[in-house]
Parts: sequence; C-alpha cells; structure tokens
Amino acid sequence: MDLFDMVQDNFFSLLSSKNKRIYLASILQVFKVYETGTILGIEKKIVVDDLTYFLDSNSNYLYNIEDEEDEEANPQSKRELANYILRRMEECGWIYVDVTNDYVEVLNFSDVAITICEALLNAYPAIDLADSELPEDYVDPSQYQGYIYSIYTLLNQTDNIDYALTFSLVFSNTRQLIRAIRRLDARMKEYIQSVIDNTEIKNLMERLIKYKNEVYDKSYVKLKVSDNIDRYRLNIVTRLEEFQSNETIVKAISKNYLAVTKTEEEAINKAIRNIDEVIDAFNAIEDFIVEIDNKNRNYINSTIGKIKFLLSEEDNIIGKLNSILKFVKDQNKKGKQDRAMRILDGLYNLPQIKVYNMESSLYTPRGGYQRNANQVLDDVGFDFDLNPEFLSQFRTAYNEEEVANFLDANLVDGVFQASKILRYDCTRTEFMMVVYSIILAVEKSYVVEIIDDSKVETEKFIIKDFVIKKTLV
Repeated sequence: MDLFDMVQDNFFSLLSSKNKRIYLASILQVFKVYETGTILGIEKKIVVDDLTYFLDSNSNYLYNIEDEEDEEANPQSKRELANYILRRMEECGWIYVDVTNDYVEVLNFSDVAITICEALLNAYPAIDLADSELPEDYVDPSQYQGYIYSIYTLLNQTDNIDYALTFSLVFSNTRQLIRAIRRLDARMKEYIQSVIDNTEIKNLMERLIKYKNEVYDKSYVKLKVSDNIDRYRLNIVTRLEEFQSNETIVKAISKNYLAVTKTEEEAINKAIRNIDEVIDAFNAIEDFIVEIDNKNRNYINSTIGKIKFLLSEEDNIIGKLNSILKFVKDQNKKGKQDRAMRILDGLYNLPQIKVYNMESSLYTPRGGYQRNANQVLDDVGFDFDLNPEFLSQFRTAYNEEEVANFLDANLVDGVFQASKILRYDCTRTEFMMVVYSIILAVEKSYVVEIIDDSKVETEKFIIKDFVIKKTLV
C-alpha cells in the first residue's frame, strides 16, 4: 500500500514547519507518556500535565506563533501551548482522542504514528532510551506469538538465571508486544472512520476486502487464535509476581537501573514499578481483546449499513438530490457546466404562491383531542394459524445458512467470482448476498482477492471484480 494512502496530506506538516523542533520534541515526549498508559490508551489530562511540565522545563525549545499558519492560535501559557500542540497533532493524524462513557478523554497514537515514533526514538539522541532499547544481539519477533513465547520462555528458565538480563528482555518484549497491539487497535479505528469518509460503494467494497487481507488475517485472527495470549498469560503473571515477592531477585533486577538513578533504593523502586507495569499490561490484555472484538463488529456492521443505505439512496428525495449534484460535479470536471445547468432548468418549476392574510383565510383551527374509550383494542387474540408458509414471508435472506448456500452454489472449481454473478440489472438482494459472502469469507478465513484489471458494472455502480477462494489462509 502507498504510504500516502495511509497518512493525511498534512501528516508531515508539523515536521516541516518553522516550529518543527518543538513539535518533534513534543511528539516524542507525548509518545513516551503514552507508552506508560494502558493498552487502551492514556487519559488526555495526564498527557497535558506532562507536556506542560516538559515545555516549562525545557526553555531551549522556543515557539514562535508568527510562524504558524493558524492565525487564531495565540497560546498565552505553557498549558495553552500544550493543548494547542495536541490539537495540531490530532488535526494532522498523529493522535486521536476518544471520549469514554464517563466523559473521560482517552488519547491514542495512530498506527503510522506509532511506527514513526519508534524509528524517531531510536534515532533521536536527546531521548533517554534506557528502558526501551533492545540488546544488539537480540532479534525482534515479527508476530505476537514471537513476543509472547519469548516472554514465557525467558520467565521459565531453570538453569543459571541472570535475573537482570532476563527481566530486561521481558520488559523490552512486553513494550514491543503492546506497541504491536496498539497498532492493530489504531488500524481498526482508521477502517471504522473510513466508512464515514467514503461515499462510494466501490470504495467501501475495496476497503472491506483490504481489511480482511491486511488486518483481519494478519493481525486479528493471529491475536485471537494462533497467538492466543490467554494460553501463556496466567503463567507469565504468576512468575512475575514471584519475582516481585523475592527481595534477592528484585535487587538483582535493580542493577539495570543503577546507572540512571541516584541511589540503590531508587533503583529497587524502579525495578518494582517496571515489574508492576508488565503485570498490569498482561492483566489488561483481556479487556483489549474485548475492545477489538467490538471494533471488528462495528466496522463490518457499519460497512454493511452504509452499503445498504447507498443502494436504497436513489429511492428517496435526499438520494435524488445527491444524484443531481453528482451529475453537476461530473459535468463541471468535463468543462460542461453550462450544459448541466440548462438540463437542470427543466427539472423544476417554482410557482408563485399567493399569501393570504389571517382575516380573509378560510382556515379553521382543529378542535381539542379527547381520548375515546372505544379506541382501546379488545384482547381478543389471533384467530388464524401462523403456518410455515406465512412465516416464510418474514424470513430474512441474509442469515448465515442462506449466505453459505449462496456462496457454495456459485463456486466454480472452488472459486466464487463477482463478475460471473452480478449482472447489469442485478437486484439489491443479489448484490447484498455478494457483500455478505465477503463477510462470511472473513469469518471462515477464505482467500479474497481483488482483480485490478476487471470491473463489474451494474445499473447503479461500478466495482472492481474480486474472487473468493474456499481455501483456508
């Protein structure tokens, strides 16, 4: 995928502005604080407080409001400046802020921003990386399973254990695992947002197939099934609690922090806090799994709802107005705006309406409404049988069994191809069965591939052709 399809047009504007130094330092500082939060994010209020203190303590980062394009921005204090920087980060797509049911603002970094911040932290000399750097001879696992199994293996060693090195690797792997999970969360949120941003059926269909291939198969399924954290979580938490309760082990681990603390007692307290941080991370993972389950359902349901709306849009007044406006827009692109307006002139006629004054009007106000006891329905029940033939009229065609039968019936040599099913005059039900076939393919982990050089054209829209192969990924 093209990088610029994944980021906003103004994503890098912060790093190219005249205030780029203070923006870069602030982004990295916010990311460091974000990493101390839970897997689901960190309260924005905490970030504001920390960034305010950071800006107040580092006078070498100068901010010049005259260099900003936003003429209304004129922060008068370090707190106002911190809030302004966070607002600019959100506008440019570095972070997003959600509001919980308790009206608490929770801050998260976007998928691309997490990856870029990791690279910047490794290259930026002013940031203390003592807690997050990996040993030179250590190779990062590329999947959740690698991180989880590495942590599990390290904690269950039995011979010649170097507790300082062991916990250093456990802490680093946990950080990498959390970053990978956060990237998954950010990507799912971006796909949910794309349902709102896209107004074309073809775009929604392509995004749904990309979601299946890039997010669902590569990350979601692995986290839920093959890399199931629950398989190792209890053992990992138990071993860490054993470490924490053993003074000798804690003292050994504290050697990692003697270089960055003033006293041995501070090093021991830092070791205890970091062990707590890893324990809290694994205890919070279950809540995160529930959260990404909800995001998965929200994205699929939102996509289906949007496609249904767009299919029926032409049947209502709003849909007809949208069609007219799209026609004008397309004609304008072709340089034929005058022709489009001449066509529109014949579509409407606004007659002159004569206004009557109240004195000469024959309108009589309605009388007051009184409840009539005879309007209450008698409790007489139904006198007819709800036979299967009658009930079949209300059965939905979109249940899983019907969709599975539709998919199987249209498989040719194990391949389901959209262009061989959808005709120019296909019905709304036929098209929705094709959409639900993609959803079923997602749930069953079948292969779904877009055919770039082939299109399916119907009366209302054009989409790229695609195939579903009944072969497990």
